[in-house]
Amino acid sequence: MIIKWRDEFSCYDKTIDEQHKKLIDLINEINDLTQYDDHIDRYDNIVEVFNELIEYSKYHFSHEEALFEEHGYDTFNTKVQIGQHKSFVDQVSAIDLNDLDENQSETLESILDFLSTWLEQHILGIDKKFGDFLREKHEKQL
Repeated sequence: MIIKWRDEFSCYDKTIDEQHKKLIDLINEINDLTQYDDHIDRYDNIVEVFNELIEYSKYHFSHEEALFEEHGYDTFNTKVQIGQHKSFVDQVSAIDLNDLDENQSETLESILDFLSTWLEQHILGIDKKFGDFLREKHEKQL
């Protein structure tokens, strides 16, 4: 397991938290595919999960961005979030899967490091701000 859900990741929104857990599961699934020592080429499986991660990320980001608008999240933080989401999708989509096929262990190590670091920093640094905003908004309504 390369990344594990921690309570500090919670953004005070059940759906966002469940989606973050799914992203973590996909990253760990890619990592798990690299752990076999049976000399079987798992390139196709890795690409399949990798593509699922890209598509699920797009789904998750669009869900978050809809929540920003629905809850009137401030323009500056919304722009930061959307910029980071776009950058992530662009970076992950630009990964050369042919390089992955030729040099799986080193390429995957780099990809997994990027994915886990980016997700952790994004949740703790950016998504938590939105989570705090939602929590404060909810507390004001009580």
